[in-house]
Amino acid sequence: MKLSEKDYKWNFFVNSIDMAFFNVGMTMASISTLLPLYIKNLGGTNFEIGLVPAIANLGWGLPALIGARYAERYPRKLDLVLRVTAGERLPYFFMALTSFFIAGLNQKLAIYLVLLLLAVATFSMGFLGPPWMSMIEKVIDPKQRGTVFAMGSGLGAIASIGGSAIARYLLQRYGFPYNFGYCFLYASLAFGLSFIFLCLNREPPDEVKIESHKRFSEYIAAIKDILRDTNYRNYIIERAITVFGLSSNAFVAVYITGKLSIPDYRAAEFTAVLMVSQAVSSFLLGPLGDKNGHKISLAIGKVAQIAATIILLFHTNLFLAYFVFVFLGIVNSSGNVSSLALTIDLVSGKRKELYVGIQNFILSPVSFVAPLICGFVADRFGYELLFVFSLILTTASLAFLAVFVVDPRRSLK
Repeated sequence: MKLSEKDYKWNFFVNSIDMAFFNVGMTMASISTLLPLYIKNLGGTNFEIGLVPAIANLGWGLPALIGARYAERYPRKLDLVLRVTAGERLPYFFMALTSFFIAGLNQKLAIYLVLLLLAVATFSMGFLGPPWMSMIEKVIDPKQRGTVFAMGSGLGAIASIGGSAIARYLLQRYGFPYNFGYCFLYASLAFGLSFIFLCLNREPPDEVKIESHKRFSEYIAAIKDILRDTNYRNYIIERAITVFGLSSNAFVAVYITGKLSIPDYRAAEFTAVLMVSQAVSSFLLGPLGDKNGHKISLAIGKVAQIAATIILLFHTNLFLAYFVFVFLGIVNSSGNVSSLALTIDLVSGKRKELYVGIQNFILSPVSFVAPLICGFVADRFGYELLFVFSLILTTASLAFLAVFVVDPRRSLK
């Protein structure tokens, strides 16, 4: 079964809306701003705050090989995605219940329940990463992959501006922890709307079914063969350096609110600024990458991270603090759009699920350890040294990307 032009247009539409609502949900329970502040207000330490991105990053990567192995058994990847996707959406509803009924009685229990629920959500996302990416590679016109990620990220960012306004109102209007509980409740609603559009994908079955009923140890051994692909190996190394460079971003909102002694509801304003920046830059970076290669768009994101870190180190007022989130919005759109699109470009025509699974699996321990190291550095030596390390590592990742990673779109020209 071959997709028609009409099918491609339909899939472009439903996936753009699916990603948009999904991004709204992720904003209303933001790992970068709201969840760290929630843990802080529950009396959490910097180590426990660092567990938020650590668990998320580990969850997004560790189950990827298992997800890839299962995905190869499904001619239609959507069938597997729909079976597991409740695990990545329902936990936010239970975070809301935890906030309403437990956080006021036992704060430490609430911290670890929310961290457990975050683990369920992100491990489900990690399992579904390879089948979902494989589905996208099939259902979206290759000339529009970056654009569809841009639409999802951009539309989600625009909708999230309204979501941020709602979050700001909730954080001001209600006392803690109910204010955060309502944010999680709205997040679960957005995930539910996203699910409706996910179901509407038109995906053809794979023409060739890959035998994947080998022992898992044999499947793991395939990593050695994949890593002989020099360009893909270099891309994974670049992503690992990037993870360390960006992990300090989980502490940005906490650092700014503490340094400037501003109330927590400002975090919703920071999120709104970040979303506006993400929306505008997504619509620019997606088409730019489709035309000139997504390596360029990734490099722009790294330059934005460097600029954000420099401002963060030297800012002295709220006005400059907003510019930090302008640049972080560009960083987010670069990651949401171009890292996904470049990954698909690099694995197109190969065993997509296995390539994506191996990348996510290899990066998972790095992604887990990096935020914990950041939390330790922040506790022991202060936030400023942490952000200096971030600046050095991001600069190193930019240089490595420029020299050692070849963009498939550019090499074909």
